Amino acid sequence: MKFITRGTTASLLAFAALTPVTAQEAQQHKKLQMEPCFVSGITRGTKCGTIELPVNYNQPNGETVSIHVAIAEVRNTEKEADPLFILAGGPGQAAGEYGALVKLAFSGIREKRDIVMIDQRGTGKSYGMNCEMDENVTSMDETLEELGKCHAGMKLDTRQFSMENVLRDMDTIREELGYDKINLWGASWGTRTADAYIKQYPQHVRSMVLDGILPSDIALFETAPKSAQRALEKIIEECEAQSSCNEEFPNFRAQVFDLMEKAANGELHYKGLNPISGKMIDMQVELTMAVESLRSVMYRADGTTLLPFVVNEASNGNIFPMLSPLFGSGGGGMYIGATLSMLCGDEVSRVTPEEAKAAGEGSFARDSYYGVWSQMCTKWNYEVPTWDYKTPVDTDIPTLVLSGNLDPITPPEFGDHYMKGVSNGRHIVVQGTGHNASFTACMPELMTEFITTLDAEALDTSCLDHLKRMPIIIGANGNVK
Repeated sequence: MKFITRGTTASLLAFAALTPVTAQEAQQHKKLQMEPCFVSGITRGTKCGTIELPVNYNQPNGETVSIHVAIAEVRNTEKEADPLFILAGGPGQAAGEYGALVKLAFSGIREKRDIVMIDQRGTGKSYGMNCEMDENVTSMDETLEELGKCHAGMKLDTRQFSMENVLRDMDTIREELGYDKINLWGASWGTRTADAYIKQYPQHVRSMVLDGILPSDIALFETAPKSAQRALEKIIEECEAQSSCNEEFPNFRAQVFDLMEKAANGELHYKGLNPISGKMIDMQVELTMAVESLRSVMYRADGTTLLPFVVNEASNGNIFPMLSPLFGSGGGGMYIGATLSMLCGDEVSRVTPEEAKAAGEGSFARDSYYGVWSQMCTKWNYEVPTWDYKTPVDTDIPTLVLSGNLDPITPPEFGDHYMKGVSNGRHIVVQGTGHNASFTACMPELMTEFITTLDAEALDTSCLDHLKRMPIIIGANGNVK
């Protein structure tokens, strides 16, 4: 049972070790040569290439890592010189696997601009650092054992898969492709990448769209419990306002906290079928699993409509519906090695166990999110950044910030906070939406208009006014009345 989910920004998948080469051996491949290729989700007009870049930029003649680049080329002959760079989330997702999103959200932008997708080092086809996890792993101890084996099999120095090197790779590729100015779109952790890039290379950025922003001066593991509890309170509020939900689940909040308490005390168990392996299992449901069974579902607003029902079922002894998101979780395409190389140094190191525990007071999530990652970081080599990446933003680059009002990890208040340092931009909060709003309703058209005009204030957002969370279901057949 894989209990590290998209909500924990990790995936434990099959590891394929790549044989490193030296920079001297890679000289013939140094230039980025783009050739026609297939990118899943995009039907035509794509080119791909790889470039060998130093694993350690302080050792330019040492080992190299192949960085994969995909471009969805412009459709219009009137091509603008400034492309849109896609900065993937996670950390640990590969932008080259965002083809479906490119088609869904950026078709309008692609009419006049190239869409550039770089698999950042450690993800996708750029030495994707995966770890194989048996579906029968059911505890954190077993997870840590498997993670240690994975790290031992890595052939490149995992400390070099840092934000600073990701930025160096990105700017080298920008220069290789001949772009002077670029537009940035980042989602979730990709917003952190965009913010870091403009602090290092502001002269090359024309505009930014930041979806589900994590400001650099906000510590993720200090805010995660409060953000998760906020999302839960939103569900409680709407359940109370929906008469059928309030009548069916009058004790929803108490049930959630009671289940978490049982898990923390070792009193929550599941005995039944593993739907992925087809085998019967008998396992203790650890607090981490119980929290993530709820928190991870909150990323998508439609998933939250199920939570009062599944919590009530679990309270009455049927725990399978609550645990079902954790079985066979693919983690949303995360590459766990890249996740750890960056998250451990950039975020886990910012918070002490005492601070994490205090931050979890009053939240159903407690400090479990920090607890998971702090344990996993003990099995991975990483570096704490030496540059001041925590500096608040101060920019006049045209910026559009997007937030979902139901977001359980980067709530709208993060967008408000970031905008304090943006002199030329706008924050749009999208109702009835969870984590990431770029593909919601008319947002693709609004992003296209912004990238074209650079006038965020002029955007007419009335096309979003109809949005709200779907009704909360009260039965196994999906009824709401």
